[in-house]
Amino acid sequence: MNKSHSILFFVLVFLLQLVISNYVNLGPWIMLSLMPFLILQLPVQRTPHIVLLSAFGLGLLLDWLSAGVLGLNAFAAVVAAAPRRLLYRRIINNDRHDETWIPLLRDAGFGKYLKYLLILTGIYLAAYILLDCVSVRPFGFILVKFVASTLASTALGLLLGYAFQRRS
Repeated sequence: MNKSHSILFFVLVFLLQLVISNYVNLGPWIMLSLMPFLILQLPVQRTPHIVLLSAFGLGLLLDWLSAGVLGLNAFAAVVAAAPRRLLYRRIINNDRHDETWIPLLRDAGFGKYLKYLLILTGIYLAAYILLDCVSVRPFGFILVKFVASTLASTALGLLLGYAFQRRS
């Protein structure tokens, strides 16, 4: 897939996240988020500063364009983007081959890709849900929302990962 198609796919996924944020309400128990998938789609070779600034900008743009609390997605995106390169090296590139620009499902294998996406989604949603619900909701609610949201968002990210793989 050439660079223009990758950028177009990235923009379309961000627009899908905006639609989900503004119009899809699955109740208080499940929050769908494609931000971890978008963070995963940032090129691995970028410096950590660029990745953190990109994640912050995407999160802030999402907060500004959706009906969310300003800064909540930005905070969670930065928290998820911080260990991204380390996780990539530990999970996807543990045999020290050349790094790919964007980890694809077919290159990493289903198990490694699922683990990588699940951990990034878990980090993102833990930061988001804890900041959003702490001292307002009981621990049981937070735990159920975290687990349900992580599973649902990871499944959605896997579908998009499969779609991205098919296009490249």
